[in-house]
Amino acid sequence: MKKVITFVIAVAVGALGVASRPGGAAPPASAVARCGGGGPARWDMHSLAVGAGFAGADGPAISQTSPAGTEVVVPPDGGRGVIRHVSSRPGVGTAYVRDRKGGDMVVSVTGRGIRRFATRDEALQPSLSAQGDLVWAERAGLRLVPAGSRTPTRIAGPTREGMTFSPVFASRSNIVVGVAAPPTTAVPEDEYLSNLWRYDLRSSRWVRSTHFRGGPDRWSIVRTPFLAPDGSIQFVRVSGRASIDRAPRYELWQLRGDIAWRLRALPGEMYLAGFDGDARLWNLREGATGGWLIRRERADGSLEGAGCGAVMVDPLERADPDVRSGSRSSSIGRADTTTSSPAGDAILVGDFSSVAAASDASATIGSALGSTPSIIDAKTQPAVVRPGVWAVLIPVAAGVDSEAELARFRATVPAFAGWSWIVSV
Repeated sequence: MKKVITFVIAVAVGALGVASRPGGAAPPASAVARCGGGGPARWDMHSLAVGAGFAGADGPAISQTSPAGTEVVVPPDGGRGVIRHVSSRPGVGTAYVRDRKGGDMVVSVTGRGIRRFATRDEALQPSLSAQGDLVWAERAGLRLVPAGSRTPTRIAGPTREGMTFSPVFASRSNIVVGVAAPPTTAVPEDEYLSNLWRYDLRSSRWVRSTHFRGGPDRWSIVRTPFLAPDGSIQFVRVSGRASIDRAPRYELWQLRGDIAWRLRALPGEMYLAGFDGDARLWNLREGATGGWLIRRERADGSLEGAGCGAVMVDPLERADPDVRSGSRSSSIGRADTTTSSPAGDAILVGDFSSVAAASDASATIGSALGSTPSIIDAKTQPAVVRPGVWAVLIPVAAGVDSEAELARFRATVPAFAGWSWIVSV
């Protein structure tokens, strides 16, 4: 599956967003990249209610990092489902998605207590304002819950068929939102273009803020917009060409008003995870486990360890309940209801920048497992592979525990432990 955090996503294979869509070793998936050494999670509603430090999804728990260190906190809603898209605002609180089969649950934890909002469709990237207002993306629009209110207000998006993601309060009356272009005949399933739009709560008007272009070959997507300390919006842009055997480009951009400009090229796949004071926070994949790490950017541009957990990206070691139930997801989390046959789980190994590299990996894996896996790309499996790269696919037999198979694969072929995830195809 591909969602907004990690393209990705995950632009990552597996769960944003997309990303959005975007980002193992041998332990079982439930123990992958656990913060605090994988110790037991604590009940600490106060730290979540005041938005202490910054937070990320950490398996079935939430990792909370403050000057005192990182602790693993029990999600206080007590529900079932995968924890995704954890957003914290200092002095205000924490919000996250409890991802379930079918409709999801958006949870906010503030000084007013715990609020739960059931959704009919997939909920993406909740965000809190300085006043405690809550917003999240749902299908082509937004859902807004003013502080103190118990009922979400539906806000129609700027395009009828496009998909919204990653809303963030730029001010009390303005929300900046990622909007993915609707599918076309040439690109029926994959995300090929997204831009940032601004919604004015006073006038109820949408204004397009960025003007990137994309199509079947040249694609361009935006990911992880965050409010910077100077009042601007900073975000990651990922672009590439499906027809060229080359890794995509990752860039850091800034938006002020409706003028956007590039700040710098990024060395590889990395997504904004917020700010710690004036310092940027980044989500990067950890090579040994495939989990998400949080890195703090120093004044000279170098990175230092800050914590772990998935912020606005999706936890790659945990499959989406909707996708595993038999539907396929676009890179921003919309189910493809035209798919009638049930999906099966598989282990995906990638990304590879060339078909030759994928073939070499397939041969290595085949030698270890005794059977040669298939090589896939965006043309053969557009629901799980982004354009311009290749991957290796290993089916999991029906009725077999997928997470146990993933752990066995990572132990058998440790060279690809950090490159492997569960997907549904």
